[in-house]
Order: sequence, then structure tokens, then C-alpha cells
Amino acid sequence: MKHQSTIVSILLNILFCATLLWFFSKNAYLRPYLGSVAKELLSGLLLLATLYANYYVFYPKLHRSHIYVYWFSVVAASLTAGCLELALGHKFITKCYALIIAETGTFGYFTKHMVFVFSRNLAFNFFPYMLRERKYLQQSLETEVKVVYQYARMLDVCDDENNCQHIPVDNILYCKKYGNETEVYTLDDIKFTRYCTLKYMSQMFGNVEFIRISTSIIVPFQHIASCDGKSVVMKTMPWMKTPLTFKLDSKRFPQIAAAIDEYLLAIVGNMDDVQPDCEEEKDKKSQSVPPEEKLDAVFNYIREHPGCRSTELMSHTGYSQTTTERCLFELKKRRLIQYAGSKKTGGYQLL
Repeated sequence: MKHQSTIVSILLNILFCATLLWFFSKNAYLRPYLGSVAKELLSGLLLLATLYANYYVFYPKLHRSHIYVYWFSVVAASLTAGCLELALGHKFITKCYALIIAETGTFGYFTKHMVFVFSRNLAFNFFPYMLRERKYLQQSLETEVKVVYQYARMLDVCDDENNCQHIPVDNILYCKKYGNETEVYTLDDIKFTRYCTLKYMSQMFGNVEFIRISTSIIVPFQHIASCDGKSVVMKTMPWMKTPLTFKLDSKRFPQIAAAIDEYLLAIVGNMDDVQPDCEEEKDKKSQSVPPEEKLDAVFNYIREHPGCRSTELMSHTGYSQTTTERCLFELKKRRLIQYAGSKKTGGYQLL
């Protein structure tokens, strides 16, 4: 893919150069006639040289740290290219404008045309500047989004009234493609919109916590209840009448199903069957205490269903894996519940 993108970039640059040279040689409004098409194309090459010098040399090396030097370099390059262009056709233009030169002199002739040519070159050099500025802004925004996602565990989205806000990543139930946008659905049955492609969302999430199960759906591993090899069933939320079911991508369903099965087996074998001492060591890293209503919901379910396990609690309450672990840790810390029995057959019950 990297080699393909490089080839496409080279072809686009060649197409741009050819188009600009053709346009420059055919458009008499952008330059004085120099006497031959070859000289006009050569003058177009001078203009291209200033454009690419601005885009690849001046801007990346000078713009952020030496802004005045950057603009001086752009102006000097535009002026130099203009002088060389007029020098190419000086003899021909002198013949065409003999009367004007006789009245104003050679200096007046160069001054008249130089203002036009220099203004044109400088206007063209605004395009690399704007493209670079847009690219720099886009990279800054992407970096900020990744930092917020990785450290604050939040995702920027827009609601139905187009108001921007941040939602917890753990509160995402699934993401759905909608044209060039992405719809984000939460555990509370609220829909948000993010103005980016699903491919970009998939790259930002990675393949550790989220998985792209089809061309239009991304789901978090922690909210998957089961997978039969061709479809994925999500965990039931309190507001659902029936659990959500998504079909897997027909081209990659063996790989997707294998990744989901591996995660579910790891949850059953490692997370849900851990003894209390090991769980406490793991949960001590988290200092936040869940709200009382969540603690009450977990406690009441354990009271009504002694011997239940954490996967059952997650499915019933709709809480994420992290929230369920925190609730269990806090209840054990208050000496209200305990884990009894072996790793494979044990469960939680009241003290």
C-alpha cells in the first residue's frame, strides 16, 4: 500500500506539472509573449521551480522558526524567476514594444512587466503555502485527537444539533459508516456523528480494543457477547428488546471470527476466573470509585444470583469491563461480597 501511494503521488505531481505548463503556454494573460512556445514552457518551468521550492524547502525548513526569512525567500525566488523569464524574451519583446521602450526606456519596460510577472509568481506561491498550512493543521488536529483518545479516553463527536462534545470511549457500543461520516452509538442509545471516514476511525482505534467486522461497522471487543462465525451478537443493554446482531464481512469472516473467539476465550480464561487476590492487585491501579447506583446494581444482582460471574454481571448491567471490575473491587473493599470456589466453577456471593 505504501508503494502504491508513492506511485500515485508521483503521477499526480507529473499530471500537475504537465497541466500547469500547458495552461501557462496557452494563456496569454499570465505572461508576455516571449517569441516561441519553447521559451514559454521554459518560463513555466521557472514558475514550477518556485512552487516546489516553496512546498518542499522553504515552508518545512523556515516557516515555523524563521517566518520573515521564509517570506523573504519566497519573494526573492518569485522575483528571480520573473527576471529570468523576461530575460528569455528580452530581444523579442524589445522589437514588439520598440515605441514604448523608446518613450519609457528599458527600465520602464522591465518595471511595467516585472510588476505583473512578480505579482503572478507570488500569487501562485500562495497555493503551496495554503496546502502546507492545511496539512499542518490537519496533522495537529489528528495528534490532538490521538492524545485525547489514548490518555483521557475520550472521543470528540457532534450531536444532532451539531454541538461538539467529548464522550468516553468505554461508552461506545458500535460505530457505523454513513457516507463520508461515521455515526457513533453509545450504551445509552444516543447517536452522535463524527466527520471522518470509518477507515480513519479504524486506524485511530487500532485492533486491540475495537475490531472492524464489516465495511460499515466497528465494534468494541468488550461489548461482544458471542460470535457464531458469520455474525456477531452484542451484549444486551437495558433499553434493548433484542440484542443487536451484525453480519461479518464475507471476505474476511474467518479472520474476524478467530480474533473475536480468541478475545472471548481470554476473557473467560483470564479475566473472569481470577482469584480475589489477583483481581485486587490488578484493580489497585484504578483509584476512581464508581457511582453508588452502579454499586447498588451490581450488589443487588449478586444478592439475587449468588455464584454469578463477572461476564454475567457485564451482560445484565450493560457496564463495561473496567466499570464492572471497579464495582467488584469496591464492594470487596467494603467487605460486602467475596469470591468463593475455584477459578472455573466459583463466583461472587454476599459475605
